Amino acid sequence: MIRRTIAATGLILATAGITAVPASADSIGCKAVYTVTSEWPGTRDAVSLGQVTVTNTGSWAIKGWRVSWRYTDGSVITQVWGAVPLPVVGTVGSHAYGNESYNGDLPVGGSTVFGFAARLGGGKAPDVTCTPV
Repeated sequence: MIRRTIAATGLILATAGITAVPASADSIGCKAVYTVTSEWPGTRDAVSLGQVTVTNTGSWAIKGWRVSWRYTDGSVITQVWGAVPLPVVGTVGSHAYGNESYNGDLPVGGSTVFGFAARLGGGKAPDVTCTPV
């Protein structure tokens, strides 16, 4: 409601030939950082453990998040904790995870971590996207 009021006010001022520049723009956002924490190459299944840190980078608290990435090297996630697997349709190697009931609320600057076990294919770490929900 506030954003609509601000946008309507800006439209009225622009129509009158007056321009307004906000002091700062509010934002809603998050970032996710993917890290491999340990690897056991040479074992039968070449298991690796990793974690994804989700941080609220916006200027408002968020009530949930969704993280996704795509492996292009044949890597396979075998287990996840601290996040809920979400359905992904289409591209092979794509993965998506959402918050659990206990770790979705993130204050401004707050973060949470979820972990995973995987058989990694040896490629570089994937690009990870984070979307507040």
